[in-house]
Amino acid sequence: MEHIILQIALKLVKKTAERAYAGEIRDIDAMTSDILEDCKVTAITIVEEICKEMNIQIRKDKSARKEQGLVLKEKDRPRELLTSLGWLELTRDYYRDKTQDRYIYPLDHILGIPAYERVGGTISARMVSMATEVSYAKSAEIASEGEVSRQTVKNHLQKAAALEKTPRWEGKKHVKEIHIFADEDHAHLQSPQKKKGKHSKTVPLVTVTEGVDTGCDGRHRTLEPMHFIDEGFDTKELWKSAEGYLEQAYDLAKIEKIYIHGDGGKWIKNGLDDLPQVVHVMDGYHLEKRIRSISRMFPDRSVSKRIHHAITSADREKTYEILQSLYEAAEGAKELKAVSGFGSYLIGNWEEIVNRQLLDVPGSCTEGLVSHVLSERLSRDPMGWSEKGLGKVAKLRVYIKNGGEITAQELKEQKDQTYSDYADQVIEKAASDVMDWTIIDGERFIFDTASGTQRAIHDIGAMRNTLWS
Repeated sequence: MEHIILQIALKLVKKTAERAYAGEIRDIDAMTSDILEDCKVTAITIVEEICKEMNIQIRKDKSARKEQGLVLKEKDRPRELLTSLGWLELTRDYYRDKTQDRYIYPLDHILGIPAYERVGGTISARMVSMATEVSYAKSAEIASEGEVSRQTVKNHLQKAAALEKTPRWEGKKHVKEIHIFADEDHAHLQSPQKKKGKHSKTVPLVTVTEGVDTGCDGRHRTLEPMHFIDEGFDTKELWKSAEGYLEQAYDLAKIEKIYIHGDGGKWIKNGLDDLPQVVHVMDGYHLEKRIRSISRMFPDRSVSKRIHHAITSADREKTYEILQSLYEAAEGAKELKAVSGFGSYLIGNWEEIVNRQLLDVPGSCTEGLVSHVLSERLSRDPMGWSEKGLGKVAKLRVYIKNGGEITAQELKEQKDQTYSDYADQVIEKAASDVMDWTIIDGERFIFDTASGTQRAIHDIGAMRNTLWS
């Protein structure tokens, strides 16, 4: 087998040299592109030859096959596999395993190719990773150069396992404060059976940080952020993941306060409720949005100034008085409903709102985190998701944002270990032969010395003293 491989490699070397000395070097971009394609074709041919030889070795090794209970049923069944080099065309034998009472391709087990799979692990990982940033169609175009469809990308994405990122450091850290930012995105779902109307899904996000760094350039950055999402959109499971991370990454006994920044949502208020250090803080963006909205309805009553003064004074009674005055001044059902809703929001989240104004905590960035981590892919462009696809993309996107990398190894399904020992024997035997490199000894490239390129090179050499004197 090594002789065949060396002969293939030798042809590539000769072809590359011939390209250069035939004048193609005058267009270096075109030449390098052609050489790259030659190298891919050569590499594919070498891999195909190796696989072919291993298949023949299995066929010939009757004694080892007998021990495994493998009986040859059909020779050289074809199979295609898309890899980083391009399409591989493989032939392998079909066997019946008498001990397991099933039919198999031993070569597929040796090569680690799942049944019915036409796309290699590296291409699959690239497609899945790209799908967290762009559409399925664009992912197919970029990752496979248009060799697969967007449906293939979707299928590989939905088969991918949920991946979790571990802390970025060894051991447990000792910090006084933890700041957790919780909010949600809203993604459109595909309408079932073409029913009219919009269908949406709430996608909760929790980000655990050590606070916010304002930085010398005025830009705020979260410290050691770690994002969490639940693939099934279960907020209880989401908080369990966040709590598990806190226990793994930090010494909880050393943490004095865990601040949870949110918009007052019930699922946020219920987060980490068994930890005594937890303090809930209202997100500043949502608070100011509510105050501005009610102020526009009553422009002559200095609502914003009065409400802020009552909050900073932690004066609940004063807040009741302001709300009562607004209720009495309301004209029509719309204003009455707005005042009632604003009052329920203030009183229902009074402690969190006061904490926002009085405690020395950094500004909240829940909206920015949701936009950066989720919305850029899930909801910013018009699209409709299936719940399963939405959960997968969100989970894997968060994994990448946390510093993870989707690789072929992580996407591989659990390998059938039934034939692992036999596969090791085949590979060991195939690699045991000593490579004989004498096949290329004495080989010399012979070029046409009468060609125009060769004469030009000779003439330039002859005039070098004249040209550089």
